[in-house]
Amino acid sequence: MTAYFLDTSALAKRYIAETGSKWIQSLVKPSAQNQIVVSAIIRIEMVSLLGRRQREGTLTQAQFVTLRRNFLSHLRQRYLMIDIDEPLLARGAALSTQHMLRSLDAVQLASAVIARRSLGGPVVFLSADQRLLTAAQNGGFLIDDPNNHP
Repeated sequence: MTAYFLDTSALAKRYIAETGSKWIQSLVKPSAQNQIVVSAIIRIEMVSLLGRRQREGTLTQAQFVTLRRNFLSHLRQRYLMIDIDEPLLARGAALSTQHMLRSLDAVQLASAVIARRSLGGPVVFLSADQRLLTAAQNGGFLIDDPNNHP
C-alpha cells in the first residue's frame, strides 16, 4: 500500500476527464489499496471548482450535482482527511514564507506534512501545480504530476 496526498488539482482529475484522469482513477480505486490523503480544505476547493465548471458551461447542473455528491461521499468514506487546526495553520504560515506559496497551497503542503508524520511513513505528493510540487520535493516528499500521465 502506498500513501498518496492529493491536492485539489490532482483529485479533480478523478471527477473531471482531463489529462491524467485515468492515472488518478487507477490510484484511487479501492482495489489499488492505496491510502488517499487530502486536506480538509479540499471540501471547499473541490465544490468551488465544480461550481466554476458549471458556470463556465463545461458541466451541466445535473453533472455538477452528481459529481459533488460523489465527491462528498468519497470524502466521508474513502479518503483520510487532515483536519485544519492551529498547529497546521502555523506550519502553513511558515511554509508559505519559506517556499513563497499562496495561502491555500501552504495549507495543502502543511496538511501533507501532518499526514506524513501521523502515518509514520513516506507519502507521495500529487499536484498539477509546479510551484507546489517543487516546495513539496524540497520538503522531502516524493512527488508526481498527474499531467505527466496521459
